[in-house]
Amino acid sequence: MNSSTNAFEVLEKTPGAIIDQDGNVYLNSATPAIIYINGREIRLGASDLTSMLKSLPAGSIQKIEILRSPSAKFDASGGGGIVNIVLKKGVKLGLHGSADIAHFQGVYPTNSIGLNLNNTGNRLNSYLSANLTTRTNFESLTSERPVGNILFAQNSYTRYPNVNRYVGGGLSYEINKKWSIGYDARLSANGNRSFATNNIDIYGLPSLMTVGKNISHINNNGPTNYFGNNISAKYKIDTSGSSWENSLDLNFFRATNDQEYNNVFLLPSTNTRFGNGEVRNRRNIIAYKSDLVMKFRKSLTMEAGTKLNFSNNRNDASYFADSGTGKFVDTFQSNNFRYRENIAAAYLQVSKTFAGFTVKPGLRMEYTDLQGHQLFPTDTTFAIRRTDLFPYLYLRHKIAKLFGFILTGNAIARRSISRPSYEQLNPYPRFIDPYTYDIGNPRLQPQFINNYEFNVTADEFPVFSIGVNRIKNIFNSLTYQKGTTLFRTFDNLGRNNELYMRLVAGIPPGGKYFFYAGTQLNAVNYSGFYNNQPFAFKKSSWTFFMYQNYKPVPTLNLSIHGFMRTKSVINFFELKTFGGLTFSANKSILKKKMNIIASVNDLFRTNINEFTINVPGFTGSGMRFGDTRRLGLTVKYNFGTKPKEEKKENFETPVETN
Repeated sequence: MNSSTNAFEVLEKTPGAIIDQDGNVYLNSATPAIIYINGREIRLGASDLTSMLKSLPAGSIQKIEILRSPSAKFDASGGGGIVNIVLKKGVKLGLHGSADIAHFQGVYPTNSIGLNLNNTGNRLNSYLSANLTTRTNFESLTSERPVGNILFAQNSYTRYPNVNRYVGGGLSYEINKKWSIGYDARLSANGNRSFATNNIDIYGLPSLMTVGKNISHINNNGPTNYFGNNISAKYKIDTSGSSWENSLDLNFFRATNDQEYNNVFLLPSTNTRFGNGEVRNRRNIIAYKSDLVMKFRKSLTMEAGTKLNFSNNRNDASYFADSGTGKFVDTFQSNNFRYRENIAAAYLQVSKTFAGFTVKPGLRMEYTDLQGHQLFPTDTTFAIRRTDLFPYLYLRHKIAKLFGFILTGNAIARRSISRPSYEQLNPYPRFIDPYTYDIGNPRLQPQFINNYEFNVTADEFPVFSIGVNRIKNIFNSLTYQKGTTLFRTFDNLGRNNELYMRLVAGIPPGGKYFFYAGTQLNAVNYSGFYNNQPFAFKKSSWTFFMYQNYKPVPTLNLSIHGFMRTKSVINFFELKTFGGLTFSANKSILKKKMNIIASVNDLFRTNINEFTINVPGFTGSGMRFGDTRRLGLTVKYNFGTKPKEEKKENFETPVETN
């Protein structure tokens, strides 16, 4: 966290987590993980969620929890696992806080300034976090794709100057020994802009003679605002850990985007096509959650709860075009779309320890009601209403004691669902360049995942796991080529059987030096359709990751973190080997009141995606990279009462493992 400016960068360095360049986080499988903040899902699309995480300061994070196989207590939509970002609250005694300022330099600069305050008394706790970040990034994309007897060669460069503002805070009050209440709020206001230049050269095949050339300039100005509220209450039933918790979340998301583009046709020379439009997106989300935990004698625990989620979304896009004959309404890109998502859930699970075994069965029931209606230009009304059951079974037993570590075996079987999101269903075609559009598919259906895993932990640290994901009615991000235009969309295609295996080893922390290193194998076997044609493939990829920390003196901390992923497949694109190495040095001065952190991200600039795709109806290749290599300097000052270590709860029957 010390070598990062925001939560998104912290996720990029989380061991074993892989983030693609579209912001999706992958843990065990090819299904993206769900992002939680303080135990609650933030139901935003990948691009909107990425924007919000980039406004969340790294200094406000207390810890990151990885739940690779969440139980029935959690949403069934966590088929790819859950990443829970736990923010700092008043968990330590007294008044304390920190202020930090940072500068990172890649091709473009990033500047950040932040403040964190915590005030914890006997009964009233409060906290405040604020951050301002200005960052400019870029993305370079080159690609080639044949279309009949011609070859399209595109070279685009996009610059992203952004301003991220974040304020978060809250209060918690202990009414008496039984009751406590709390209120948390988060506000982020982001100024997102982009300036893209796209050069397209068209060659005849096989002569490679130039037959066409044009240049496109695309400017976007898209501010986003997010306001999240949470009201919570907790009742301690007894001293053994039994409790009843209730929470109400009110989240409001507003986004606008003003776009201007012009396509200059140089060869053959024709009129320049101009276009502009505005998109307004509004989203309101209300969620209520109630969880009851009862701990009984003889290591018996029961958990039960309900959750209600209501989401209303509307999207309005108005576009105009001009090809030299006058301005007219662009009915292809203009759109009015309304979407409602209601999900109701209830769960029950128990855990019992006997004869060295812990057995934990659970069952979750979820009712899904998705309704969408496009008002303009055509009617694409759809509705998905269904009730599904999601069983869960967890078995645990101690295996042996080795080198002072207690080895424990864990077996898990679970069922989960992945529902299409608002962005994936919205049929509005978003202009990327003259030959590329992003467009949703209102005919998408949910996909279901059956997961079976066995893992081994050493003192609760995961060291080995092997598992299988069986995915039915899978939907993927696809690229269809129609004429000379690419449409990036989503579709239900078939089924995928995925085998994964993970191994981690290391030296535990506590001394001057510790490290861990690991590897993960993902082998996929896909069968289904692509572009209405049968399509199947088998692919395997390896991911290697490591972290090393050395403390030569008590006031100096050196760390290095890296990952490498061999040939892999993401959304049918085959990626060559890529990875990254991050180094940081943390020096404490002024009796450990101040920290000076120097860091370098993507040291050798190896986080570059070279890709090929060969599917029915579309082939191509190219390279994509961004401003990932950056040198950074952070100065952090800690004031107030010296923070205490967080007390970890000791569960006789663990709620979660890994």
